[in-house]
Amino acid sequence: MRPKLRFFQGMVSVGSTLAVSVVCYRLLHANAATAAVVLFLIVLLTGAYAGFAEAIVVSIAAAVCLDYFFIPPIGSISIGDPQGWIILLAFLVVAIFTSFLSSSFRRQRNEIADQQSEAEKLHIFSRSMLLSSTATDIRRLTVNKCIELFGFRATVLFESAAGSFQSSMPESDATLEEQLRRIASRGETIESGKDGWTVLPVTLGNKSYGSLAVAGRHLPESTYRGIANTVALGLAQAQAHQSLTRAEAVRKSEELKSTMIDALAHDLKTPLTAIEAAAEMLSAPSEVSAEQQADLVTIIKEESGGLRRLVDEAIHLARIDAKRLKLKRTSVPARELIESAVTALPDRTAAGRIQIDVGDPRTSVFADPELLPIAIRQFLDNALKYSPPQSPVLVTASAEGGYVSIRVRDQGQGLTELEQSRVFEKLYRGRRDRSAVQGTGMGLPIAKEIAEAHGGAAGVYSHVGKGSEFFLVIQQGGTSSPAADGHPVPVPSGNLGV
Repeated sequence: MRPKLRFFQGMVSVGSTLAVSVVCYRLLHANAATAAVVLFLIVLLTGAYAGFAEAIVVSIAAAVCLDYFFIPPIGSISIGDPQGWIILLAFLVVAIFTSFLSSSFRRQRNEIADQQSEAEKLHIFSRSMLLSSTATDIRRLTVNKCIELFGFRATVLFESAAGSFQSSMPESDATLEEQLRRIASRGETIESGKDGWTVLPVTLGNKSYGSLAVAGRHLPESTYRGIANTVALGLAQAQAHQSLTRAEAVRKSEELKSTMIDALAHDLKTPLTAIEAAAEMLSAPSEVSAEQQADLVTIIKEESGGLRRLVDEAIHLARIDAKRLKLKRTSVPARELIESAVTALPDRTAAGRIQIDVGDPRTSVFADPELLPIAIRQFLDNALKYSPPQSPVLVTASAEGGYVSIRVRDQGQGLTELEQSRVFEKLYRGRRDRSAVQGTGMGLPIAKEIAEAHGGAAGVYSHVGKGSEFFLVIQQGGTSSPAADGHPVPVPSGNLGV
């Protein structure tokens, strides 16, 4: 308690003692016994709500007032008599006893309040840890929450698994870091280091997850243990989550490889069988007419081209997965890219159904002139396969907001909402056309990855019975990247009229 406040409390208590004595003497004409009881109450109250020193001063003042106003001879102080000493001793005993009890109760109350406050802080701390899943979040939260909740001046966390430090200080302390490593490896108990640092082992059971150093405030050992255990639980949870994520990634990778091999094996059988049969018939030219020979050669060329495209798609997909795509971007007219994609289509007869509409012939795209036509070709090939025979496929290009949207619209059966959500997944094929239409399920994922590699986007609008419209959004040629300025890639609205 501040000295000025204690002095004020003491003066108020002494003044109250004198005022009560005067009232009892002048107005109430109380006898000595009544006055003694009233003054005893004042001493009790002072001992309970003030401090020890204030209670001693009030007990002396009460003994003097009782002797002066109520013990003969009235109006004089004869505290030197045995009766006066007994009264003073009684007041002092009461003051000391009540002050001791009061201070004990206050100390217990404060300890309970502090324990409740620390328990609430630990609850908030543990909740924050449980809501975080990565080790990076756990490390950052540990440092920030220790300072925010517990009032530490600085915090440093060492994680054994990563061998990394997370600190609230701008500069590292080599001595402290070495101490953190030692505590983590040995699992020692709490250690008070230099400069007010307290180093805690972060362990769970028999496993050590690291160590934690805090400075700027001293807390009970139980609170320190609670903080360390909470951090250990958070790190254990994050490491378990990372292990599950890695295991799931490995499992999905193995499933993808198996599915891709199965799909390639299935799609390779048909062209290989056709090439083998055509080659066998050509090996006996006497049995085959000149016209049939020409047809067989055409079959071999077409099926060989299909094999080449299949292998190219697999290679592109593998490069995309390995993040080995190297873009050579330049400003290219949108019509030129679309026409390049049309020329590369395997079915030249079906390519005649494609209608190109580029409103402004000057519309250009900042893209790789070899890769982007592959993405457009995937959309065109998909539209031709899943549209009714002889139905037109419309390709449009328009610029807006620094981006060019290239759309491919067909008149096929359309996609359900579930199929729209999965159509860009690797090796996914719609449930209605898996057997009716040849394909590997790699084309659309390749188109999407190429668009995203350009900093753009790919998507689809579809409605069952009204067809589908696939779109690419790519940076417009001759402009700075809007994404670099913090602008998101715009998603064009659908034009299916539904």
